[in-house]
Amino acid sequence: MQIVGLSALLLLASCSPREEHFGTAYDLAAFASSGERIYFTGTSASSKAIAASGGTGMMNRHRQMHGGGCVVCHGPDRGGKRLWPQFWVKAPALTAEALFSDSHGHDGHGDHGNYDAESLRRAITTGLDPAGESLDSAMPRWSMNPSDLDDLVAYLRQ
Repeated sequence: MQIVGLSALLLLASCSPREEHFGTAYDLAAFASSGERIYFTGTSASSKAIAASGGTGMMNRHRQMHGGGCVVCHGPDRGGKRLWPQFWVKAPALTAEALFSDSHGHDGHGDHGNYDAESLRRAITTGLDPAGESLDSAMPRWSMNPSDLDDLVAYLRQ
């Protein structure tokens, strides 16, 4: 009887929706929020890849986040990382402290005021920082519906 129960549990787990991005498989049910899912997988709440324009690198070549979302450049801990092949470019940290506190200038962000929810939405979709200056050209401009954008911003504020 226990073997049957264990077999059923394993079968259900193997049927759980999963996505693979740059060699990392994610269990879509494991994300605590839609915003977290967008950050890690680049897929919307409706499971569609989020389209991009501008920017450079692998994400731009594919014109959508189907390769992995924000995590590819900003890292799983949101701490930022060097980009390949443009190793001289470092994606800035996207932690709440880096974006919303006075220490943001030390985490790769430019010389501008703190982000708020609206200025972060603008940065994600139009590539402009809180002072209205362009972000680095490596940063794509993402096309998200308002609900997905709100979910991503809420996740980044955590």
